[in-house]
This record gives sequence, C-alpha cells and structure tokens, in this order.
Amino acid sequence: MSDDIKITKRSFLSMIAATAALSVADRSMAQDKGPTWDVIVVGGGNSGLPAAIFAAERGARVLIIEAAASLGGTLFLSSGQMSAAGTKLQQQKGIDDSGQLHYDDIMRISKKTANPRLVKLAVFNAAETFDWLMDHGFDVRPEQPVTGTTHEPYSRARYAWGKDGGKSILRVLNEQLKPHLDAGRVQALTSTQAKELLLDAAGAVVGVAALDGSGKLQNHYGKNVALTTGGYTANTKMFEQYEKAKRYSVATYPYSQGAGITLGLGAGGYVRGGEHHLGLFGAIMTNDTYPSPFVATIRPWPPTTPPWGIYVNRQGKRFLREDIPSHDAFEQALRVQTDERCWLVLDDEMIRTMPPFIGRWTREQILESFGTKKNFFKAGDLEALAAATGIDGKALATTVAQYNQGQARGKDALGRTHMPLPIAKGPYYAVRLQSWALISFAGLAVNDSLQVIRRDGKPIRNLYAAGELLGAGQCMGRSYCGGMSVTPALTFGRLLGQRILKFAT
Repeated sequence: MSDDIKITKRSFLSMIAATAALSVADRSMAQDKGPTWDVIVVGGGNSGLPAAIFAAERGARVLIIEAAASLGGTLFLSSGQMSAAGTKLQQQKGIDDSGQLHYDDIMRISKKTANPRLVKLAVFNAAETFDWLMDHGFDVRPEQPVTGTTHEPYSRARYAWGKDGGKSILRVLNEQLKPHLDAGRVQALTSTQAKELLLDAAGAVVGVAALDGSGKLQNHYGKNVALTTGGYTANTKMFEQYEKAKRYSVATYPYSQGAGITLGLGAGGYVRGGEHHLGLFGAIMTNDTYPSPFVATIRPWPPTTPPWGIYVNRQGKRFLREDIPSHDAFEQALRVQTDERCWLVLDDEMIRTMPPFIGRWTREQILESFGTKKNFFKAGDLEALAAATGIDGKALATTVAQYNQGQARGKDALGRTHMPLPIAKGPYYAVRLQSWALISFAGLAVNDSLQVIRRDGKPIRNLYAAGELLGAGQCMGRSYCGGMSVTPALTFGRLLGQRILKFAT
C-alpha cells in the first residue's frame, strides 16, 4: 500500500466520527426548519422563566419547552427561601450588608467546598433579583429578613421567603411572563419533552429535538439554548450514580428526572459535584422498599425542643451531641453513618413525659405507632430492642450505661447538658431515622458565563445552563446555605436573559 493512501486506525475512526456528525447535521438541516428562535429555554421553572422574561424584554423571540403540563417547576413545592445582600428591604430596616459579606458567609458555612466563581456570580447579583421580585409584588413576612433558622446562620439578616413559599415567586414570574406570551414574543410548549440537542458539524448547538404530547418528534432551532430543567432527585439511577449514595426517599418534584444532564452529556458536557452529597436528617420511612415515601420526619432543634433520648448508629454508639443547636451538625454526622441511618432510643418514662417529638403528632399517635408502623420498635429490655432493630446489642447496653452515668453528673462525655432523665425504665423504644433528599448536589459543569463546558474547559457553543441543573453543591458546597438554591437559580436565569445570551433582533 502506498503512503498516499495509507489509513491509520486513528484516522479511520476520526473519518467515521466526522462523517457521522455531518450526516446528523445534514439530516436535521434538510428538514423543514421553521422559525429560528433567538432563545430556546428547556425547562420552565426557577431559572427558565426569568431567562425567558428578560430575554423577551430585550426583544428576543423565545421558545420554552417544558415537560410538565404547567410552567413553574419546583416552585409549586418549594418553600421559596431566598437570601440576598444589599437589598432595598435591608436598607429600609437599617441592615448594612454587601455581596462580599454574603460570599464570605457562604464560604464559611460550606467550609470552602462551594464553587467560588459561581458563588460570586450569584451573591453579587442577588440583590437586583430580590429587588425586582419585590418591585413586582413579591412580599415577605414582617419579621424578615433574618440571619437564619435551623442551619448555620448568616452574619447579617438577609434571609427571607414569600408568604406562600415558592408560589409567591411563581405568581410574580407568571405575571411578568404573560405580556410576552400575549404578544407572541414567547411561546411555551408544555407536556413536551426535550429528547436531544441538535448540533452542527462543528459541534455547536443549533436547536432541540422535542417530543410533544401527541408523540410527535419535532426539531426546534435556536441561536441559544438554555438548559434549566432542574435536578435529578426523582431519578433513582442518576441520583445513585452521581451522589454515590442510595436514594431512600420519595419527596420531590416528579419531573426532576435529570433531563438536562442527559441533554448536556449528549452535546459533550460533563457532570461534577456529586462529592458534595448531603442528606437531610430524620425521615421515618413507610417501608424498606427504596425509594420510599415517609410517614413523618423528626427534625431536632434543641433551642425549642431540647432532646430527651439518644441517637445511636448501627454499631450501637452515639455519634453526636444531641443538644447541639445545628441541623448542619446532625446532617454531617449522619452522612458518615452506615446507610445514613440512625435510631432514636427512649425509655417508657421519657416517652410519656417529654413533649411530642414527631411533627404535629400527638403523644397518643406516637405511642400507637409502636407495633403498628414500620420503623417503630418497642421491647421489654435493651437486648430485645437491639435484636428487633439490628443494632449491636452489647454496644447499645454500654452506650446507655455511659449516658446514664453522664446524666447523673449533669454532663456527659460528649458535652451534652440537657439530660432530664436516664434511660432506665422499660419498655424501651426506638424510632429508625433515615437521610432524605430534596435537592441534587451534582450537575452540569459551566463556566462563570454559564456556558456548558467540556472536560478541557472549552465551552460548547450556544449552550448554557442554570438552576439546580448545575448541582446545588456549586453554590452551597457540602452544606445547606439558606436561600442559596432558589436565589441563584432565579439570578442566573435573569443574567442569561438580561445580558449573557447573544442574539441580534
């Protein structure tokens, strides 16, 4: 074979790949293209709606593709908690605050695990987002803003939420979107699933292939595509793949299926942030077939509900000081326990004396649950309780004895001081508690212009992403920072529509 026609294996594979790319482009371009939108927004929720509103205000023609039957996404279920520094509301109340102080707080609370560049983009632009909402009818409770509730507090009062939770935010977004829908600047396709991103021969995104409610697949072309589809907490396979943890709970928006991740990966993007996984504390599961609904939660908050019993792990040992006033401490401690699971252990005198400790349940409801509901255990002695729960029996007996010694002294080895009673009078009780999830911590990687990037850091042309699709860990790290899920989502969507997306009108 002569040198001029010699083909190496590498060059052959490159030719095949290039031919395939050209074939896909040729097929898609050969179809009736219809209109080319200035912006295609995939996902009509926290980020997608402000992206569409602000792009339309600049004169863009915008198409929203939404899998659900209604726009709004997780705002239907969200508590709508926000945090912003330097707002008009703070100024009215004499609160001195700044984006730098907000940034410093996030890095402190997250123990420097949050993404500094994205945190800065979020917090230095959050006040404008918050003020815009309030200028258009968003309202908060009279006592707000506050420094925090049960997670680690901010150094300034900048934490607030709508009277109707996320629906308060959605109401404003819908009102601001409506004129653009009525004028035809924005079109919304609901009950429509984005299936694939359309790429040209150079790998730039040129549109979206979407399946409508009738089962028809149609190509939609655009100068910019913004992925704002939310997280993957309703997708067991994706949750466990990226967070390296079991998905125990059914507690989230059913359309949080990770569609944006699938789309982004198909265009050459990648996923990061799963190492930040952090479950919430205290779900009592309905059954052991996971993911499971839960019957209730125990959310310890010692300042208002001081602890009575003890929390032990499968090894029968305590793993934190039960009267520590921090949900973060409970969550971080549970994260490293076997199966992210623990048991609240009590005796009969405690359970009949202490205030009710499960949500809004009465004492009678709690007592009735032992022996009738899954994950409620009752036994005549500690050995039988350990056998019923699967806890190490010898270790449990030692742990209870050590706790009782500390209780008699008024302070135990962990530093706990609120110990009204010893664990000494049978029957004995245990409630099994599990971690649970509301948000996803991993997500598509973007740069600080919200462009989806490849592993080499190069952006995928015309492709952007915002909201929970980026992974909550980017703006919170391995922690829960008040308001740093909803506010960055809204802010990044606003920034996309207002100044990042490029189009000629």
